[in-house]
Amino acid sequence: MPEFRPNLEETLRLREVQRDVFTNTQRLYVPPGARGVFGGTLASQSLWAAMKTVPDKFVPHSLHSYFISGGDGKKDIMYHVERLRDGKSFISRQVKAYQDDTLVFIETISFARVRDQEEQQRKKELKHSAPMPNVDFNKFLDPLESFKRGVVDPGVAKESVLTKVGDYFNRFTKGPLEYRFPPDLWVTLEEHPDFEKAPNEIDVDWFIRLRKPVVDPLFNYVAMAYYSDSFLLLTVGKFHKRPMHSTKFSVSLDHTIYFHKQPTVNDWNMYHIEHPQSGDSRKLLYAAFYEKDTKELVASVVQEGLVVIDDELLKAKAKL
Repeated sequence: MPEFRPNLEETLRLREVQRDVFTNTQRLYVPPGARGVFGGTLASQSLWAAMKTVPDKFVPHSLHSYFISGGDGKKDIMYHVERLRDGKSFISRQVKAYQDDTLVFIETISFARVRDQEEQQRKKELKHSAPMPNVDFNKFLDPLESFKRGVVDPGVAKESVLTKVGDYFNRFTKGPLEYRFPPDLWVTLEEHPDFEKAPNEIDVDWFIRLRKPVVDPLFNYVAMAYYSDSFLLLTVGKFHKRPMHSTKFSVSLDHTIYFHKQPTVNDWNMYHIEHPQSGDSRKLLYAAFYEKDTKELVASVVQEGLVVIDDELLKAKAKL
């Protein structure tokens, strides 16, 4: 059974082994039903390691990463930071994550110097930001209630699938993240409100925040990198109007984040997800984080994943 720890800052804490080399201090998290370490752990700890090698006045504005091979949850990861460039306005780092001699993950991060208010006022800017979609937060459900409505359905899923549901319940109640899901996130075909729409005409929204407040302000970036990978590929089922249990397996191939401002992960952020392309078992997802209260765009996310479906996981009457 996976370990669920409520304090993300402690869960992702790193220890410096030598100059520019860091390792995890806590056992690595493997999600229920997954074959390897949670992708958000790799993305966030790589970012955290890189941040420890740059001056305080620089913050991450983008990261680009590739998942090379599945991480083993029973082995420590060594994060090797390479200092690609140290400029006056931008700093570049590359992090390679190894288990033993195996490269499992690589991430390149660009940092921008934080400009003070006076400097920002002097410099003329072209500013624009997409507005937050108009949704009613009060209509979003506690994750357990949403999950039970669409997943605990003996008429759709085989018993072998339902036995794993308990681990998801524990993830929602004991893990480091709090969610508010739409009522129809996990629903089956007959109930799907977007049945007549193409996948690229559908969007998925939910809200997310940390269960335990962040102490270090810079950790806001790390936390958002962590939860930007949470349940992202699982939305593919909703876009294609398929039960969640018809996915044989899914793995992230790459992951990109653009930070537009410092996140505030102690408060609710809305995750808005779109699915513009699907083919050759690869699914492309665009996503955006908005602050619930200010409605400001905080970060943009792009991910491609490998998703393989299998109707044998469904009961005969529920197959497509």
